[in-house]
Amino acid sequence: MQSDQIERRFTQHRCAFTAVMITLLSVCCPEPMKAVEQREFTLSGTSTGGTVYLVQVQQRAPRFVCTPTFKGESSEAVLQRLAALINQSDPFGYWWGDRFSSIARQPGSNPGVRAVTHALVGLPRIKLALTGTDRGLITLNPATSVSGFLDMDTKQIMLQWAKPSGNYDNIYVGGLRLPPDATQCVIDWRKELTDDLLAGWFGVVLARNDTLSPPASINLSTNSQEELDSFPFYMGVAPNWSAWSDSDNPDVVKLEQGTKPEVASKGYIEFPDDKPFYQIIKTTHVGAHGGVWRRFLGLKSGHTYKVEVRLNTLAMDACTNDWAYSFHAAHDNPDGQGLSVAQLAGTALLPNGSKGTDAGRVALYKPGTTTKGKWEKRSTDYPGPGLEIKNIILPAKVTSITVWLRHSGENSTGVGMDWIRLEDVTKNP
Repeated sequence: MQSDQIERRFTQHRCAFTAVMITLLSVCCPEPMKAVEQREFTLSGTSTGGTVYLVQVQQRAPRFVCTPTFKGESSEAVLQRLAALINQSDPFGYWWGDRFSSIARQPGSNPGVRAVTHALVGLPRIKLALTGTDRGLITLNPATSVSGFLDMDTKQIMLQWAKPSGNYDNIYVGGLRLPPDATQCVIDWRKELTDDLLAGWFGVVLARNDTLSPPASINLSTNSQEELDSFPFYMGVAPNWSAWSDSDNPDVVKLEQGTKPEVASKGYIEFPDDKPFYQIIKTTHVGAHGGVWRRFLGLKSGHTYKVEVRLNTLAMDACTNDWAYSFHAAHDNPDGQGLSVAQLAGTALLPNGSKGTDAGRVALYKPGTTTKGKWEKRSTDYPGPGLEIKNIILPAKVTSITVWLRHSGENSTGVGMDWIRLEDVTKNP
């Protein structure tokens, strides 16, 4: 099969995640509808305040329902509100009237239940995860740095990710169930690809009991990987990314989910402009730096990689304080370790020997040099403000690259990022 045929296959499969630890209920629907398998969605804990998203993890442009939560609120109250919202708006595309409700599950009434939990019943057989900003109700951290490539020689798809600490039961990549300690997966697309596994788009979900983590995903082609999805963020951080700061004060850096009001929900996201959410970074104190970072894993030593990103300085033209916003990329250490906070902040040497605020820099914005509120694509192979490096050649025994955003400034109104892409541009591999 030629590469163009493989690329076409990337768009011919639909993606679905396998749900775990679910309870199926047989409920007859009014005529002319047939019986539909249903599930319960359980929730426990006490709200710390924020937002809760109930997200369908079946597609890269998922359907979801969202509600604000309030400090001290019970899981029962949140589920009751979610049930009412689902009945009113039918966000998952199953209009059956007031079929959704919240019930209490007492210890012993359901295997594995040790305390009183509450369940949302009446949901159709779809796969749901919980995300948002409420730390009292959202208990599972997502996988990060999901990476991959298609090996044209072996006709295999290689996937790798970073798993958060904690105990999990399984990890799901499409329809594949992996052990809880798995951090990589090899898929023979000739044998294993089904309608439950999209050749070009892959998501990773962690499971504990009947709870699924927020999904993280990557979109693959024959020589590149990029982030093209519209999953709501976990604790204000975009899927695949992690927060960093060189300050002990947790209020110095604020990470938020931004929403593009002009972008309508689509069933298939082809381009960065189709993505409805974007990362916002704000800083509050002089001298502190912070932002988000991710790694691209499982790369090939000796190969050359181009990094592209879309950045936006949003409303920072009106900011009168001194500020800076930059994007950086650098290869990791030969021992497989990623970069430290000191390296992200520019106060320690990068593995290539460079140091300082311009080390590994691809783009720089500051007062007088902004995107004027527009999304601007920056790349390691195209000139632009602040570009200090070229495409990255991986040294021997190095198989990963770290990319990061760095922001600083007092009372920042926020800067943004909505897309990233890594491309293997090796001419003679």
